[in-house]
Amino acid sequence: MRGEFSLYGTVRLLNLKGKVKKEGNESENEEKAVYLKDILREYKGKLYVPEQVFSVKLSEEDEFDRNLEELPKMGFEDFKKAMESDKVKLLISKETAMGTYANDYRDFIVDLKEIPGEKSLHRTKWTMRLNENEAQTLLEEYTGPFYEIERHMASSVGKLPEYPHPVASSISSRMMVELGMVTAVMAAAAVVVGGFLASAVFAVTSFIFVATVYVAWPIAKPFVKLFLGIIFSILEGVWDYVVDIFSDGGLFSKFYEFYTFGGVSASIEMLKPIMLVLLTMVLLVRFTLSRRPKNFRKWDLWQGIDFSRSKAEARVDGSTGVKFSDVAGIDEAVEELQELVRYLKNPELFDKMGIKPPHGVLLEGAPGCGKTLVAKAIAGEAGVPFYQMAGSEFVEVLVGVGSARIRDLFKRAKVNKPSVIFIDEIDALATRYGCSCWLLKMNKRETTLNQLLIELDGFDTGKGVIFLAATNRRDLLDPALLRPGRFDRKIRIRPPNAKGRLEILKIHASKVKMSDSVDLSTYGKNLPGWTGAKLAQLVQEAALVAVRQGHAAILQSDMDDAVDRLTVGPKRVGIELGHQGQCRRATTELGVVMTSHLLRRYENAKVECCDRISIVPRGQTLSQLVFHRLDDESYMFERLPQLLHRLQVFLGGRAAEEVIYGRDTSRASVSYLADASWLARKIITIWNLENPMVIHGEPPPWRKKVRFMGPRLDFEGSLYDDYDLIEPPINFNLDDQVAQRTEKLICDMYGRTVSLLKRHHAALLKAVKVLLNQKEISGEEIDYILNNYPPQTRLSLLLEEENPGILPFFKQELENELDYALLTTSEGKTP
Repeated sequence: MRGEFSLYGTVRLLNLKGKVKKEGNESENEEKAVYLKDILREYKGKLYVPEQVFSVKLSEEDEFDRNLEELPKMGFEDFKKAMESDKVKLLISKETAMGTYANDYRDFIVDLKEIPGEKSLHRTKWTMRLNENEAQTLLEEYTGPFYEIERHMASSVGKLPEYPHPVASSISSRMMVELGMVTAVMAAAAVVVGGFLASAVFAVTSFIFVATVYVAWPIAKPFVKLFLGIIFSILEGVWDYVVDIFSDGGLFSKFYEFYTFGGVSASIEMLKPIMLVLLTMVLLVRFTLSRRPKNFRKWDLWQGIDFSRSKAEARVDGSTGVKFSDVAGIDEAVEELQELVRYLKNPELFDKMGIKPPHGVLLEGAPGCGKTLVAKAIAGEAGVPFYQMAGSEFVEVLVGVGSARIRDLFKRAKVNKPSVIFIDEIDALATRYGCSCWLLKMNKRETTLNQLLIELDGFDTGKGVIFLAATNRRDLLDPALLRPGRFDRKIRIRPPNAKGRLEILKIHASKVKMSDSVDLSTYGKNLPGWTGAKLAQLVQEAALVAVRQGHAAILQSDMDDAVDRLTVGPKRVGIELGHQGQCRRATTELGVVMTSHLLRRYENAKVECCDRISIVPRGQTLSQLVFHRLDDESYMFERLPQLLHRLQVFLGGRAAEEVIYGRDTSRASVSYLADASWLARKIITIWNLENPMVIHGEPPPWRKKVRFMGPRLDFEGSLYDDYDLIEPPINFNLDDQVAQRTEKLICDMYGRTVSLLKRHHAALLKAVKVLLNQKEISGEEIDYILNNYPPQTRLSLLLEEENPGILPFFKQELENELDYALLTTSEGKTP
């Protein structure tokens, strides 16, 4: 009935006259049968038939039984907790039959309320099986929404008729008499006709008996005797042959003679190759059946061996759920793709103007930059069918399966055009010729690639189909695929900058409960190179930390802990440093931080300031030091004073050890010294910022030869090779001169750093004691210490303090700020 109503509504929308007629006021709402062929005959526009039309719709009872098999189980105690916390959205049960509830279990489906955050991380539907007592207790205690599915049962008696029947009550008594008379006449006629039929049957059977006994049997009797004689003679011969077999040598000798001289052995030898082929086919069919889809039925074997059909799932009418407003940090790529969206929304306008839209778009970028998200946003904005597949789905065991799936995919897209085809990781099927080592593997990929090239720009190129592909290895793709006409646009999606990272964090932060005191701009600025996927993971990790700590919202400390977990690793529980080791690590890290802050304070140096320091072991490190990153322009155009200040910061760890421990230094600052050595060498040799300038022929020490899995991209590079030979320097004494000048520069900067820290010896020692006591301090606490312990402060004042490892006034200010953050969060929750 629903199908008839929808077709009737479709006819009214298409203005098909003559198919539906209205007769007066009584027949105004009556519906007549409408056939699909009439609609297709009258309608000349585009027609799209969604694939969901052909799916089987289950009843409530069947849907309930299927959910019981697929959904996970929930215990009675877990349901009580969910019910007490008001998390139960709906409780569904099926009506029990009479007499079965007392001796059996009762099943329920629990629908929980959605938890704010990523929906894919939470499950809202559970099943529950309870016995008699538990089910009765649940129904008595639960007062929320409850729905019981009625059980449909077929009665053997059927529905009893109503008395008096409305039709019978409208019939008059006269009509009943006439009906009785007609019935009696019909019964009499039936008796007369039955008598005549019985007499005819008796006459026919009598004639057949006489003809058989007196005519047919005398003629057939000699033939029957001949036939029986032949049968008995054959049986007698067989009996004699059986007696002969068992009398001489037994049954085994006869079988051996038959196998050897009867041709059976020769036939078996000839059938061996055929049997091998049949066995291979059986194994292949077994393999195909193991890869059957979820809706496979045992009697529908074609579903198991239909290789050529593509596995793309069509998302219709922009049902991807992603818009350009959900994409941030890649504004240049979104701007390039707006033209595709305009074409998909109004292709007729482009056709009238004679404009050919980009047929193929290649999205290239590092993993996690948002290539798949951009492709979904294009289909979501345009509201067109979206076919998504992975490149590995075109690679199968049999040669030719991939090309058949390519044809089927483009055929389905052309039927529903305008549409979008998106193939993720296209380098799995479109690698250049010769990149594979095995001949069979190469043949499979080449046939799939050839079919893809034909579909993109061949004789039968379909208009209205936009082809999108994503890869992070463009160097492996075939040049024939990258030429204009197939991929007209090649858009590189780079990791977002500081502004893009901030926008991405705001999008993901809007999906969780985050405190207003969290400064997202700090993380957007201090996390260079982080992609959108990693930033989304950061917000989710911070939410998990907040739940673990029992916070009502995500705080700044939760975000910091999440950053440390994703960059360094979780806290190491099995390792504990002694007091001496902690003192060395704290002195080294604080020497670097104090040097940075002092240079910014007294010399107005353009170097990074500290965010926080921790001596809690995490991952593979024993301490962590986090700096606030400068703007990108500061790193692009660094000047000599800025580089020399950064060199002093690297040397601050060893200088702090010398100030506190004298010449008794350790290996704690070795990593900083290595960075300082490379920076000094670059200043002198690579950047030529120290006078006099150095002419050299050595390669940069950080440059490495790029290794490709396929052939070289440039033509000349594949013909000529330098065999790793490097032109020697013109000045043979250059290495010694560079080493001497580097050592002189490092010694000069090291002396300045030591003298700077000696003037602030008391502040350095105070910071070390606070860090040893608290295990973690922030950059604001470093500034607080420097303000309260000016240069040339006597160490005796510090030693006279009662608790030199605490900062009481700063802690009070920090607690006030935390109370204010929690207060603003609670005010935001109240309506």
